[in-house]
Amino acid sequence: MYLVLCSASDFSGLWVCDGLRQLGIAPLELVLAESLACASLWEHRLQGSRTHLKITLPDGRTVCSSRIRGVINRLLAPAPGAAYRAAESDREYAQAELHAFYLSWLKGLPGRVVNPPTAVGLSGSWYHASEWVSRASRAGLTVRPYRQSSHDAPEDSFRPLAPEGAARLSLITFGGQLFGGSVSAAIGCACARLAREAQAELLGVELYREGAGAWIFAGATPQPDLSIGGTPLLQCLARELTQGERP
Repeated sequence: MYLVLCSASDFSGLWVCDGLRQLGIAPLELVLAESLACASLWEHRLQGSRTHLKITLPDGRTVCSSRIRGVINRLLAPAPGAAYRAAESDREYAQAELHAFYLSWLKGLPGRVVNPPTAVGLSGSWYHASEWVSRASRAGLTVRPYRQSSHDAPEDSFRPLAPEGAARLSLITFGGQLFGGSVSAAIGCACARLAREAQAELLGVELYREGAGAWIFAGATPQPDLSIGGTPLLQCLARELTQGERP
C-alpha cells in the first residue's frame, strides 16, 4: 500500500495522487487530514525501536503499518476537528498534544516516506523567513539583507521576499534533481544544498530577478505546488516510492 497524506484543500496533493495512479502506482490510498480527525480507531504502539500503526477511517478503509510501502507526506497539522471536541479552554492544549501524537506516528511510518516530519514541521522543516535567508546564503544562493520590525505582522515572516512586479521563478528540488525551470548548474546545486540543510528532501524554492540581473532568493517551502514539476517529477516520485521493489 502507498499513501498520499494531505488535506482536502491541498490541490497539489490531490494532483500528485491522481498522477501517481495514472503511472500505475497501486494500491494507492488518498488519506485526508479531515478523515484522520474523524477516524473511528487508532492504534499506535511503540515497542523499542519498532512501531505499529492501525487506523480505521470513517469510510471503513483501514491503514496498517504492516502494509505501507511508501508515503507522500503533505500534512501540515492535525485537522482541528478532533481538538474541537475538547472544552474551549483546553483546545489549544489539545491541539498541541495532537501535534505531538502526529509527529510520533508519522516518524514511525515504514517504507519510503517523502518529506518525513522534523522537530519544526510535520512534513518537513518550516522556518522563519530570516532563517531561510541565512540558510540560503550558506547554501550559495544570492540573497538580499533581511530586515524585520516589531511592527511586522506574524504572517509577514512567511511571505515571499520578492518585490511586487519582479520576475519570479518557482523551482522544486528532489532526489538531486531540479524541476520547474531552467537555471544554472550553480543555482541548482545551491537549491539541493539548501534542501539537505533544511532536512526537506522535497523543497520548493522561490527566486526573483531584479531587471536582467541574477536570480535572488525569495523563499522556500517544504509544501510546494508539485504540479510545477509536471510529469518528470511524478515519474521521479514513482521511482522513489517503489525503489527496490521492481526489477
